[in-house]
Amino acid sequence: MSNKPIKAGDRKQQEKLRMKMERKKKMEIPLLPPFIYIATEGAITETAYLSNIVDCVNKRYGKFSRHDRIVLEGYGLSCLKLLEKAENKVERKYQNTDVVWLVYDKDDFPKDDFDNTQFSAAKKESCKYKVAWSNECIELWFLLHFQDVNVNIGREEYLKRLEKYCAYCKTDKDLYSKLKDKTNDAIKRAQKLYDSYPPESAPSAMCPATRFHELIIELQSYLEY
Repeated sequence: MSNKPIKAGDRKQQEKLRMKMERKKKMEIPLLPPFIYIATEGAITETAYLSNIVDCVNKRYGKFSRHDRIVLEGYGLSCLKLLEKAENKVERKYQNTDVVWLVYDKDDFPKDDFDNTQFSAAKKESCKYKVAWSNECIELWFLLHFQDVNVNIGREEYLKRLEKYCAYCKTDKDLYSKLKDKTNDAIKRAQKLYDSYPPESAPSAMCPATRFHELIIELQSYLEY
């Protein structure tokens, strides 16, 4: 065995190789998303739309994680009951959850219930709770993919316009994929609409408005390379 010192040129070459291997390793193992639990008020429409992007995230990180990074479940519950259900489910079954997203609409629920869902979620300490509400319905978010909406036109008009734009179906599991190319436009419109209200406004006083885009922004970030 030779005890000769390593030449400077060889040392540099070894260091370059080491750095190259470290960069390759970092590229192969992405930063894992937090464990997320998404509870939706609607048992059909919201889960049908979100299932596509949630599946994409879970598939991307599946080989690096023993469990799905995101769990999506829909319930036919009012907004405050949705918060209670989500909290109980996380405590019983998904104790490793880092973030809980509540997806719900104003619909015909009492204003106090709608407002207090957001206020109560913000006070939770077990993990971080976020809200992705729409006032008055999720179809506002879908319509923002195609046009600005500055006045409340009512859910029936939302449906009529969506049927013209994209043959809208509430149970379409491919809806996210179909609207994907317009998602960034919808995000900009949704944020502009939300920002048009005074910061101190209660959710029930913001109609039309939505925070659904905040959830989409977060989910999309886990698919960026």
